Amino acid sequence: MARKYVLFWFDVEDCSVTQSDDAAKRLCEILTSHGVRGTMKIVGQKARVMRDRVRYDAMDALTQHTIGYHSNWHGGRPQPAEYMGPLDWLDGVAEFEERERQGFDDISSLFGQVPVTYGQPGSNWSPQVFPVLRKWNIPTYVSGFGYVGLHAQPFYYGGIINTSHMRGKDRRGRDVAHIFTLGFDLGTPEARDRYRTLFADSYNALEDGGLISIANHPCQLVLERWFSTDLKTRELTQAGYQHFDDFLAHVLSHDNVETVTADQLPDLYPDHAADRAFSLDELLSLARAVGDEIHFQEFNGMAVSAAELFGMFLRFVARFAEARSIPRGAVAAHLDGPASPAQDAITAFSITADDLALSATTTVRLLREFNRLPDCVAIGSRSVTPGDYFLARADATAHIIEHECLPDEVAIRPSVNLLDGYVDEDAAHNAWTGSMMLAGFEAPKLLEQAYLQAWTLKPAILSSTWPG
Repeated sequence: MARKYVLFWFDVEDCSVTQSDDAAKRLCEILTSHGVRGTMKIVGQKARVMRDRVRYDAMDALTQHTIGYHSNWHGGRPQPAEYMGPLDWLDGVAEFEERERQGFDDISSLFGQVPVTYGQPGSNWSPQVFPVLRKWNIPTYVSGFGYVGLHAQPFYYGGIINTSHMRGKDRRGRDVAHIFTLGFDLGTPEARDRYRTLFADSYNALEDGGLISIANHPCQLVLERWFSTDLKTRELTQAGYQHFDDFLAHVLSHDNVETVTADQLPDLYPDHAADRAFSLDELLSLARAVGDEIHFQEFNGMAVSAAELFGMFLRFVARFAEARSIPRGAVAAHLDGPASPAQDAITAFSITADDLALSATTTVRLLREFNRLPDCVAIGSRSVTPGDYFLARADATAHIIEHECLPDEVAIRPSVNLLDGYVDEDAAHNAWTGSMMLAGFEAPKLLEQAYLQAWTLKPAILSSTWPG
């Protein structure tokens, strides 16, 4: 039977009552008693408040687990989606780093370890965070929510492994959910059967193995509801701890179940394509498989994003055009998607070998300078979308490998972007009406960027040799 991996993660965020500190400590102790390490995503403000309350007992308990980052000011104005929502790609990236760096540094300092994951507060998802997370060496994104999903399992997006949006259609086309939250009803009789049923549904649907993501907020053990200081009775709080203990034991009692933490995800779902040198035969197979479509490819047990393919084809053609000798292959390197949609692009015309060579050399320089796909590609006086240009580069790559020369002519033809199908517009609109958002809030630029950065999307493939 295939193994099922369970990620227990906790958003440690509430600063309003000291009892939330106690809850975080108690949950950590329950996990430890079962030999399980959780992933603790901590808000910068919460860490500072625990320090100021001299709650080093709670902080020490948290350090026995994996530490993540959950924003600097949880729920403060402006929230991440609010301050990034109106901004273009580069401004949004810079704004996130400027506003969130303090919390990241405080978590690193107070807990003695660099956070290994990030997840936004509430529904404040934004694709502009990913370049910053890579800069901070945060390799994972653990959340219950996002605008992008793939097979209801972990996926790579923005160069980082994501466990957000693990619901929807699986590889077999079934509606599934492999993520749920243990909520305020912990400790009530009806909650016991509900959470066991949610786990059973997910467990049974993972015939081929995979990940189940289970979230909790320590404050939900002691508060009656969000955004209040109304405390549960002591009896209900204690019942909630016992319920969590029992549920954890129930999960661990299943065959072929193993718990994992966020820092283990890159090894559990290794990206074998990243920075890999692909041979000429492999590159030819990838180029031939493009057809008219912009999509990731699964190839020999690994996944290659459309952005990685774009870079490989482009660099291969450019090197051949410069040296007039066939390179030995190409390396898959991360590139972000375009910063803006292409404007006034032209399709359905042909370019000569000279135009092909010149545009390749020019566009490679742009990739080196900005590490992202161009918004559009200039070929003489005309402008081409990156998608249409991608098809031409795939065609040229295949021709060079097969004929050892540039093609006399390459057709620019319309591309079909299949990646758009993995962006969930309903999720975006639901996010904008979330309980933490200002009335009437909308962020269409965030949705636009979600589509643009889908060039970086590809499935995370479960390791066949874990533990390594």
